[in-house]
Amino acid sequence: MLSIACWTANCSCPRAEPAHERREITARTLVVERIVDGDTFATSYDADPTYVQIWGIDAPEPRDPKASAATAALPEMIDGRTVRLSFPGRRKRDSFCRPPATVEVDGADVVAGQ
Repeated sequence: MLSIACWTANCSCPRAEPAHERREITARTLVVERIVDGDTFATSYDADPTYVQIWGIDAPEPRDPKASAATAALPEMIDGRTVRLSFPGRRKRDSFCRPPATVEVDGADVVAGQ
């Protein structure tokens, strides 16, 4: 299971995590509620907002001029859909405090569709 919070005292997360973000994600399927940027989506986990970074996509951040093109492709693939998550690798959080996960829609890896 993946804890939603940073697991080390040396956490590089730029903000303090609310208590609901420190519990483990046990769900493996969630509904995508909103696309945040080219590699991040928002969902609800136990009715609390949760942001997930798609493992394997390194999209420009919103302030980058190329960000809108990167973000435009993602809604067609996952927005409003039920996705299946798995949590590969050792890293529990990225530098923006999002848990990285591989994401599948209808059995297809989202990264392969990019």
